[in-house]
Amino acid sequence: MALTYKAGYDYTAKIGDKEVKFKQWTAKEERTYLQAIENEKTEITDKLIFDILIKPCIEDKNLVLSVQEQKLLLIEIRKVSISETFTDEIECKSCNNKEIITIKIDDILSYEKSNYKDIKVQDMTFHVGEIKTNKAKERLIMDKGIINYIFVDFLLHIHSIDINGELNDKFTFKELEKFMDSLPTKIFDEVFEQYQLMIDSLELKYKYKCPECNEEEIIDYTNIPNFLWI
Repeated sequence: MALTYKAGYDYTAKIGDKEVKFKQWTAKEERTYLQAIENEKTEITDKLIFDILIKPCIEDKNLVLSVQEQKLLLIEIRKVSISETFTDEIECKSCNNKEIITIKIDDILSYEKSNYKDIKVQDMTFHVGEIKTNKAKERLIMDKGIINYIFVDFLLHIHSIDINGELNDKFTFKELEKFMDSLPTKIFDEVFEQYQLMIDSLELKYKYKCPECNEEEIIDYTNIPNFLWI
């Protein structure tokens, strides 16, 4: 008998409006990730995380996820592959008392789904929604620089623009980019601010109470200690 082990897609997570089937990380994914971060020349990007730790684990390789949905799925995979908890040493800011605590991820995780709707500014209506294609998603993942990354993410959610009653929905990405760059700052900022209120959000916050002095503190765990293997 051949020496083989094939992990099945035995887990399902509710990610936004999607039911995502996935499997645990294997030793290969662990080794590939550790080798990547061991190389000082390797930049740990969202694309690298997606390619090594998410894509190999999902059954639907054509799945399109938002930035926050990607983070949420990464957490779900981590929970079944490593642990549903993590430990951290906390030092009280008031009395300097130190203690090591164990935190359950689900107890600190808060996720709100996106709620897209039309954005109306002056004589323009922007019709926004989920990113439609994997090609567009790859364009987003590969873009470097946080400011440009956010800008590109915004543009990929624009499906069409109505200007003075005329619908425009046949533009290329470059044409849309040029159009948005040409808008007066006041108009662009108003559109972008409305868009920001619609996108999904993910928070990991823990309410800590010191056992020595009873001082309370909200700790942001956007970057969970020992989230992966180190």
